[in-house]
Amino acid sequence: MATDRGRRTHRSKQRIYARASSQGKLRLAAEMQLKDGKDGESAVLIGPAGSVQLNSSAVEILRLCDGSRNRAEVVAELVRRSRPQLKVSDVGEFLDAARAGGWIDEAEATGGP
Repeated sequence: MATDRGRRTHRSKQRIYARASSQGKLRLAAEMQLKDGKDGESAVLIGPAGSVQLNSSAVEILRLCDGSRNRAEVVAELVRRSRPQLKVSDVGEFLDAARAGGWIDEAEATGGP
């Protein structure tokens, strides 16, 4: 999220979708493992650096990163599921942080012009 003189500014949904449309398919990084929590909603992400307890929103986002969707498709699926507590910009920021943290990576797009 960007700031402008102390005020938060949000990127438009269109810019997030446009930026993401040319990217590869998102998937959980090879060294990462998502294990379900006992309550069925939370989960633990386990990797070389240790484990991270995730909330239900993070779990839902990461489960969509199964190698079959690009960034825009992940966001669109969450919107389709009508998750009112999730903002499009928050999903984008989570995906950015997950990629920077090595939790997810992108498969190169194949085919096309």
